[in-house]
Amino acid sequence: MMAFLHSRLVPAAAGVLIATALGVGSALALSADAQTIVDQVKATTPNLKPVCSDRGQLTKAVTAATIALAEAKKINGDHAVARAAGQEAGRYLYLHCSS
Repeated sequence: MMAFLHSRLVPAAAGVLIATALGVGSALALSADAQTIVDQVKATTPNLKPVCSDRGQLTKAVTAATIALAEAKKINGDHAVARAAGQEAGRYLYLHCSS
């Protein structure tokens, strides 16, 4: 049993190490719609640090950007898809607040 577990664990761990070494991170993993929302929030919020460090303010900014972009047909207008992209963008902005 231990040999089976080991044979599964080593390739998975190696994959994580390779991805980390290559710099594969959440910035590369953003969907196109989420990236568009992130760009919109950054463009419309000159001083992003106070906004992205406060979840309430961040939620308002991301929601406003998501609605505006969906209405302008710059992101997928389907409610569920737009909401998922907004959540993805919000997580990204929150986690990368200092940048």
